[in-house]
Amino acid sequence: MPDPVIQRPTVLSPHEQRQRAVLDLLLDEHPAHLSLDEVRRATAADPADPLALDDVDVAIRDLVAAGLIHRHDDFLFATRPAVHAWLLDP
Repeated sequence: MPDPVIQRPTVLSPHEQRQRAVLDLLLDEHPAHLSLDEVRRATAADPADPLALDDVDVAIRDLVAAGLIHRHDDFLFATRPAVHAWLLDP
């Protein structure tokens, strides 16, 4: 029996949008390692709002758990599989 076709969602939730913003930033800056503060400032809806910063922290946590980014102390960078998939996507 053939595998079901997996399709990308056409609409992302706000949480998924935040994850996408974090991952895109780290992929665009690859191979650089960005500080947690740099990523938070660049991707938070309002860097002065603690709740917006919490949203970024949750996105980072979920991306680390998914194996798409690494966190080393206060620095973040995209994983090899994330970079490889990014390079395959035209």
